[in-house]
Amino acid sequence: MSANERKSSDTAKKWLIGCGIGCGAIILILIILGTGGYFFFRNMVEGFRDTEAMMSTLTERFGRIEDFCPEPDGAIKPERIETFLSVRAIFAPARQKLEMSFEALRKGNEEAEIEVRESKNVIKMISLGLGLLPQISELLKSRNQALLDKEMGMGEYYFIYAVSYYSWLKKSPEEGPDVQLMDFDRREDYRDRREWLEMRRDLTLKRVNRQILPMLRNQLEKLVESDKSGVQVKWRKKLEAEVEAMESDRVRIPWQEGLPTAIEASLRPFKERLEASYSIMTNSLEMTMEQRESAPDTKKQNSK
Repeated sequence: MSANERKSSDTAKKWLIGCGIGCGAIILILIILGTGGYFFFRNMVEGFRDTEAMMSTLTERFGRIEDFCPEPDGAIKPERIETFLSVRAIFAPARQKLEMSFEALRKGNEEAEIEVRESKNVIKMISLGLGLLPQISELLKSRNQALLDKEMGMGEYYFIYAVSYYSWLKKSPEEGPDVQLMDFDRREDYRDRREWLEMRRDLTLKRVNRQILPMLRNQLEKLVESDKSGVQVKWRKKLEAEVEAMESDRVRIPWQEGLPTAIEASLRPFKERLEASYSIMTNSLEMTMEQRESAPDTKKQNSK
């Protein structure tokens, strides 16, 4: 396997772990790779290469995720929320297809628990698990292409996603498919299911904090620069307090005690559409992508 193929394979595996699909899926994939399934997986990770290429284009065009700067007054322009919803509508078919596959995997997992050592169940679970990978790739590609087409950066998308679903509508960041591809509870060398879920929650909350906190710092910096007269001193102190709270608590999501008035007022007219566009099953895939390297000559991206 070449260096590039190993890198793409590692990327796919990291995404799967981050999405909460579980180490069992990775073990099964490695078994198949070692028994003649290499060419299938090699072709499959091409989709992940395409997704990374799109992420690079998004980064070049709009800046890094952490460079996004919300409006200094806290409000989100209606046209940007419309764009966010348009993006989600475009890749809704890929999202719905993956939801159906996760549900099939969950049912298959329940059946496998009854006769977990039956070879037919093992083969079925391997088939279902591997079938998810190209669908995950297609979901991410569809979303990233929609972002490019609608002129929205990944940072702005993540910010609206987090404050809309997590901070305002109180969706749980760790929500995702409740499936396992191996019977972890019967293996002493793996974490039990409770520890696995706790690990997923901890990793997810830290990721949200790590991605949104720099945006709030950017927002605070821009607010200080633009409000020389001190008219927005009350809002500035509130934003400063939120930044400090997120810095001191790595699993804190933004505005977890309640959104500022300006943000809530921006989102309220879109509440029904935001609710309808949310997916429990694919939520854990939404904020998994991060840029590893700085984009050259990229300025901080501002909200449009």
